[in-house]
Amino acid sequence: MSKKVEWHKVLEDKNELVEGRVMTVTAGHTSICLTHFEGKFCALDNKCPHQGGPLGEGSIENGMLRCPWHGWDFHPCTGMPPGGYDDGVDTFEVKEEGDAIYIAIEKEEDHAETVSDVMVETMINWGVNRVFGMVGHSNLGFADALRRQELKGNLKFIGIRHEGAASFAASAYGKLTGRPAACFGIAGPGSTNMYTGMWDAKVDRAPLLAFSGQVDTQVVGTGNFQELDLIRAFDSVAAFNHRVLHNSKHSELMTLAIKHAILSRDVSHLTFPDEVQVLPKGENETAQTPDGRLTPMTIAPPKEAFDKALGLLEAASKPVIVVGHGSRFHMDKIIALAEKLNCPVLTTFKGKGQIPDSHRLGCGVLGRSGTPIASWFMNESDLLLVIGASFSKHTGITDHKPTIQIDFDPLAPVSYTHLTLPTKRIV
Repeated sequence: MSKKVEWHKVLEDKNELVEGRVMTVTAGHTSICLTHFEGKFCALDNKCPHQGGPLGEGSIENGMLRCPWHGWDFHPCTGMPPGGYDDGVDTFEVKEEGDAIYIAIEKEEDHAETVSDVMVETMINWGVNRVFGMVGHSNLGFADALRRQELKGNLKFIGIRHEGAASFAASAYGKLTGRPAACFGIAGPGSTNMYTGMWDAKVDRAPLLAFSGQVDTQVVGTGNFQELDLIRAFDSVAAFNHRVLHNSKHSELMTLAIKHAILSRDVSHLTFPDEVQVLPKGENETAQTPDGRLTPMTIAPPKEAFDKALGLLEAASKPVIVVGHGSRFHMDKIIALAEKLNCPVLTTFKGKGQIPDSHRLGCGVLGRSGTPIASWFMNESDLLLVIGASFSKHTGITDHKPTIQIDFDPLAPVSYTHLTLPTKRIV
């Protein structure tokens, strides 16, 4: 049974390709080396069979098409190498109509879902629909899955000029929304460029996903071009850090990466070997959703701790509220409490602007980046109510006063004067 082909116009004016030269053209999704040799136009697969060198960037030397990467020769029309070797390249039928050049490509079958497709769909089901990154040779399979979802309107991909910008953008997105975005790079230096932005997210407790391409699994450890051990490279910054394998539970792996980013407010990293990205998904594998996978995060403080906090507030004559970046989604309730207590509200340097300077109880930023009035109110107070702040030395919240701290992290107290009330995580 003959295969169905489709004709694609690849050159509007054949005079663009002069005799004895070659160029790269695209027919459908196929990259092709178009040659003009001995008065004839011919089309070959654009990948050298040895290292994938782009033959369309090569040249015709002494009657042979030479690979630009390592000098292997092929006939410009038959695609066969000299010397009787059988490692030639595929050819395609060509026709001329007027001045235009057409190439026949086998009709593409309907897309079969890949490992990347099921993982990207899982990511979107969890509400992660912003990806900042750069597409390159070792992440094309995953990039294609992102593209398909963007065409459906389910995702927005923001291309950048440097991978560091991608990780900082994803970090900023996590800080501003409380929800993770993803950054995306190729193997080797493309991924390590994301390192500083990943640390920015980690130290500021912003959820972030980092996806990196990787060289083919079969050449790992051989010193292949741009091969780095990205799992070891990111081990200190990523709380969840794994390589996607042929037989991984792919949707579950993506789910766990997102859960770690959200629940720990930390960095999750997955690296995708080149060939794994385009593997067909498992027969029974489907994209996961958050349904039943995330416990409600409303945390009630113990009654005795809550009662003690109320007692401290009732006994205080000069309480002060200090708000950090972690309180940014709850400022309406915090300001209402401040108005009820008629007490000043100070912010950390990172929480600046969370209460307007025009508000009668707003007393500015505390600490080395702050105002003298904020420090005065803290020093004159007899109780601190600290909400969503990390007790950075830069802010300088004193540890010499009775303190009620509201935070999702029970490790946050820094002195015996603290009373910590766990509260709902901000996700």
